[in-house]
Amino acid sequence: MRKMKTANDYAKNCLKPPKAFFEWCYYNMPTYKWANKQQTIIASERKHYFTEEKRLTKNSRLTFFDRRDHFQIILSTSRRIEIQTYEVRSLLEKGKQHFRVKLVNLEHFSNDKHIKVGAVSDTTYDFRLVQLGNMLSMYAQRPTLYPNNWNERLFTVSELRYLTIDSIYGDEIAFIYKYRQRIEYAQRINAPALAKQILEMKLDMRSITMKWLKRNKVFFRNSQRTYRAYQVKQALESLGTKYISGVEAFMGVDDISKIPEGVKPITFQNYLMKQKRTIGFYQDYLDMLNELGIPVTPITRLPKDLKMAHDKAVATLNAMKREIVRKEFEKRAIEEAFLEMTIKYVQFILPKEANDLIEEGKCLKYCVGGSSYINEHADGDTTIVFVRKASEPDKPYYTLEYQDSALVQISGSNNKSPDEHLLETVNQWLQIVNEMSKLREKKYVA
Repeated sequence: MRKMKTANDYAKNCLKPPKAFFEWCYYNMPTYKWANKQQTIIASERKHYFTEEKRLTKNSRLTFFDRRDHFQIILSTSRRIEIQTYEVRSLLEKGKQHFRVKLVNLEHFSNDKHIKVGAVSDTTYDFRLVQLGNMLSMYAQRPTLYPNNWNERLFTVSELRYLTIDSIYGDEIAFIYKYRQRIEYAQRINAPALAKQILEMKLDMRSITMKWLKRNKVFFRNSQRTYRAYQVKQALESLGTKYISGVEAFMGVDDISKIPEGVKPITFQNYLMKQKRTIGFYQDYLDMLNELGIPVTPITRLPKDLKMAHDKAVATLNAMKREIVRKEFEKRAIEEAFLEMTIKYVQFILPKEANDLIEEGKCLKYCVGGSSYINEHADGDTTIVFVRKASEPDKPYYTLEYQDSALVQISGSNNKSPDEHLLETVNQWLQIVNEMSKLREKKYVA
């Protein structure tokens, strides 16, 4: 390969695309056809994906700048890889279409270097890529890539031929070329999980150096260990304990500090792996014990069946919460019994327990049975009142929400709105309960 010094040298001596590439570029740009009864003008005899047909008149404009598009091709040899981007301009002159082609961007990979070259004028190049499209556009234009099986050639001919990669995107070439030796080394020692992490750009490559890889060869060789496994191993060994292979599936490096007091780190590693549960699951179990007021003893600290103990704690906590909610519903039903009354043909009823709201929601196909309404009613943040026909007091009809002396909403089946007569009755109820609330407040103040 010629020794190139200037950006123009790289542009001038770049790999030559095949003729088929340019024919493909022209095909991807539209052409034109003008016609009337006497004459037809076809702008191009080439194949184009679209032909715009226009009526030919005396005022037809046949000479003009048509459009500009960008197309990209990836070429490779045993000694270099190039990503070439071309600007193709379509121009019409007296009804005949012709094209002007210019290399606008070139990414050149060889001798461990990534050279970027861009056109700053029609004849001059600089060591930088130029933006494609209008400078005022919201995003940089992404050129269409020529389908020349470049992936296959890249991994059979170029400097990347020693890597085992199914396929990549063009914008990943720079990263893979830069770190190809590290990827190749990870693959050669049969550490596919680590190699995959590098390829997916998930690691800080300032840490994953060749020296680091060689130093940790024994740890990663012939295994599916990831960088996370290495981090966990380092953290555990810093505590003076042994790392058990595979524990990284159940705990990360930030979890080491969460190992419970009174339990040896190696014992806890074995425990998580035997239980097949993460430290987060275990921590959730401990948090529930604390909420339930159950002391952490040698028996409860590491239960024989963590999932069973966890599920039991969940059930106990839920039962406790349900009991609290039940008592709150009963308390509100007693304290606010004045909200219950019958006006004309309508009866207003307070829910006596959470299940009343759940059944109301099921019957009316309405979200009043959700946990948010249940909790808010139990806490007194809002008040749910059942609106029933006096002749059918056990059958859901409408549900209203009352808050801060105001009617928040009233809905029937499938969120149906009330008619004028029902709404009039509800407003009468609202007036009565607000007056009664004021009297109650005066009584309490006195």
